[in-house]
Amino acid sequence: MRAKQPDFVSLRDIPERLAKLTLESEDSEFYIHKGYNLVGIRDALHINGKAGKIAVGGSTITQQLVKNLYFHFGHSYLRKASELLIALEAERKLGKDKILELYLNIIYYGNGVYGAGDAARFYFGREPKDLTLNQMFMLAVLPVIPTKGNPIQHPEVFEKFRNKRLVLLSSPRHAVITQEEAEQIRARHAECLDPDLRAPDDFTDYYPQYITLTNERFGPLENRGYRNPMEARRG
Repeated sequence: MRAKQPDFVSLRDIPERLAKLTLESEDSEFYIHKGYNLVGIRDALHINGKAGKIAVGGSTITQQLVKNLYFHFGHSYLRKASELLIALEAERKLGKDKILELYLNIIYYGNGVYGAGDAARFYFGREPKDLTLNQMFMLAVLPVIPTKGNPIQHPEVFEKFRNKRLVLLSSPRHAVITQEEAEQIRARHAECLDPDLRAPDDFTDYYPQYITLTNERFGPLENRGYRNPMEARRG
């Protein structure tokens, strides 16, 4: 089964709060930096040095957009350098709002879903403009852990990660969500993260998360001598 591609949603049709929550979760200095964040790069180098490998990237939203549009998903410092150079050019030619709009339309939300519009429809059966605060918060943090912390397949993992983000985004440094709102969201546990959240079904139960990402870069698995596990299961 090939994943449905997202419908493009203009920035004006994406709730301002969803955009703001996403920015604070992913790149709080997006409208300040010029495509890169020296503090983020420094911290990433420190973490990677201790780990002895590239464990984190320190990427801005601009760099993430460039990576998803132009590069493979491997890790190398050469790729990071190339990514940075293109990010600088993207900032110059596109501007912040267009970069954010593109990012929100191509970022991966798990289950073969790309873009905030398609994610709102897939997970909650509604348009972005109709999302509740809880649903917007879920979508804002999901791109960080779309596979291992997917709320349908791994609600306990998602709940734990979501609560960490609640502490961060309700802190005085970010303050994009009030303490009262954070408590209301935190009251939603793994048994019911949201009443409208799509229930597990054959697709979400057995969807092999890596297939869509691989297809985007190299073509369908079948064309490279592999059989889609979902098709194999049906057979």
